[in-house]
Amino acid sequence: MSKLLCPGCGERVSLNGLRTGDRIDCSNCANLTLRVKEKDGKYFLEEIPKVSCPSCERIMEVPEDLAPGDTLTCCGEKFLLTHEFGAYALAKTKSETGGT
Repeated sequence: MSKLLCPGCGERVSLNGLRTGDRIDCSNCANLTLRVKEKDGKYFLEEIPKVSCPSCERIMEVPEDLAPGDTLTCCGEKFLLTHEFGAYALAKTKSETGGT
């Protein structure tokens, strides 16, 4: 496992010294963080999705165990994780917007 293709730009990314689960930033992609994964004995790179907080604009990584419809907390508020048009976003929950 010396080099794999970045899913963002298609360039070869060196994996020297990395193991499954390690994270790496692609030097060719702006703000793209990748995780080394393994399935059936084959290694690949998976993009770690990111979202920004609607209140403070802080960029956060979406934890692997979250899915659209789950909530993420920032700035003392809970936000709903959404996924549309290939991108993740955070939306205010009904309780945060004054709804029921």
